[in-house]
Amino acid sequence: MTTSLEAEETDPWFNPLDPSVLADPYPVYRRLRENHPVYWHSRIESWILTRHTDCVNILRDTDLFSADFRRIGIPTPPTLLSLQTLDPPDQTPLRHLALDAVRAQDMDALRAELADYADVLLDELGERESFDFIRDFADAFTLKTITRFLGTEPPTTGESFDQYNNDLDHSMDAQLDPDATEPGLRAREHFNSLVRSWLADPPGGGVLGYVAEHLDGSGVANDDVLVNSTRAFFHAGFEVPSRFIGNAVKALLTTPGAWESVAGGQAPLDTAIEELLRYVGPVQALARACTTDTEVGGHKIRAGEVVTTLLGAANRDPLQFADPETLRLDRKPNPHISFGRGSHSCLGLNLARIEARVALSALLRRPQLRITGAPVVRPNGTLRGLSELPVTLAR
Repeated sequence: MTTSLEAEETDPWFNPLDPSVLADPYPVYRRLRENHPVYWHSRIESWILTRHTDCVNILRDTDLFSADFRRIGIPTPPTLLSLQTLDPPDQTPLRHLALDAVRAQDMDALRAELADYADVLLDELGERESFDFIRDFADAFTLKTITRFLGTEPPTTGESFDQYNNDLDHSMDAQLDPDATEPGLRAREHFNSLVRSWLADPPGGGVLGYVAEHLDGSGVANDDVLVNSTRAFFHAGFEVPSRFIGNAVKALLTTPGAWESVAGGQAPLDTAIEELLRYVGPVQALARACTTDTEVGGHKIRAGEVVTTLLGAANRDPLQFADPETLRLDRKPNPHISFGRGSHSCLGLNLARIEARVALSALLRRPQLRITGAPVVRPNGTLRGLSELPVTLAR
């Protein structure tokens, strides 16, 4: 499909869906940051920000830079109203309920269960001559994780599930390709139906069990927003960590000495994970609506304009990170913003770290892991990752 961005004259600085940018956006990010760190992109109709300090300040200031685009007169479809798109104070009761539900979970028990699952899965895959690391391991592992965390069983996967998931995934780039909007809305409604079935008969445990038990008196009055937020948490809970694990494994296996450094303990795994989050974190961009005339980096941002923070660019800002283009697995401190900042920061960040640690620990115990074919990059500019990564565990 030719996107609206591709159909017009290309932008001289940043074309997010260009195949070369999808394959490796970081040289373009660097060029933008060095020349136009606050850049008006006329085709996207948004300011593009690439400096770490600017991005952090914007993500923290929900009064001035809102996630709720209705505040600047841009309608939001009902299925998009959620924790991600509401600002305090509207967001506050639901975020408190969600945080309490997450904190109530037994993370040690979950970690142990996931470690067993990862080993069983990899033992089975190790019997094959080769397999697709993304579909056969990362996707399966993260879908099992998020549904276990919610307290329900994984949904049936297959062609229909994949299509809805791809449509929802592609709709994250709707600012670049408006044709992705309607299929994305239909996909959200499909997954909302799944969430409603869970909430209608909630489990006795997990996040959903906690929410069902504590919903009364929580101050959460809008059932649709609760459903949308649960769906967003569910979808992000398997898509984002799957992409990160895939990106991380590729980086470790293609950077000379990296795999051996972590496997041998020279680089502590937790420190390495934080560096991998900085270096190849999947979430590339978060957009905000400017509510009041202000100034960023000497540029006037007017009320009603959109601002896009490029997290992938901010995470390689040399003003914040020494030698930012190098994977330094012992990097400390590491103030990356891969989980966002402020009241919209990722609810599942601790779960994501556990997933990464469990998955990478299981893989590092199998030193024969190697890439056997060309990785395939997903055509998504907002959530960067691979659709295929052929590997082998065969000795």
